[in-house]
Amino acid sequence: MESTSFDEKYWISRAKEKREDFAPIYDHYVKRIYRYFSFKVGKTLAEDLTQQTFLKAMSRLDSFREESLFSTWLFQIAKYTLMDEQRKQKRRPRELELDSLSANSSACYAEQAATQLDLTSALQQVNEIEREIIMLKFFGECTFAEIAQIMEMGESAVKNRLYRALEKVKGNLRGSEDSYEPQSRRDCF
Repeated sequence: MESTSFDEKYWISRAKEKREDFAPIYDHYVKRIYRYFSFKVGKTLAEDLTQQTFLKAMSRLDSFREESLFSTWLFQIAKYTLMDEQRKQKRRPRELELDSLSANSSACYAEQAATQLDLTSALQQVNEIEREIIMLKFFGECTFAEIAQIMEMGESAVKNRLYRALEKVKGNLRGSEDSYEPQSRRDCF
């Protein structure tokens, strides 16, 4: 399988001159940005916020100074887009989307939904900064250096907060395991 590297600087300079050349940048980052949003707000709103993030990035591309990584700049836009959306919703509790369950209510989907509910509940028990670090690391696939820039803190502080947050989440998940009886997993695969 042939691996092609993405020449970010080349495409950014091209996109600054000709907006149509923003497409390769979009293609390179869209999955990471979407995953960052999808767990936080559900699939439908994640699609909208992803689109908003890239529209903002494209319209503000001239303001990108190459003092930081493009991914850091893009995740900053995503972070503020999410904050704007949360302000609009006035912090209403997020409802878990169960689109896939409405189409098929098998035990496998029910187990996946229960697992996601447990994880969502466990993540709500950590503070917003720790939750953001977890989301950037595991859903946004950001490096510690990128997270440090996005969160405006030192890299070692990010690592420490991530470790502590994951320990809290594990503890919260262990607490929810006591009341949960999993279905046979072989039916899910």
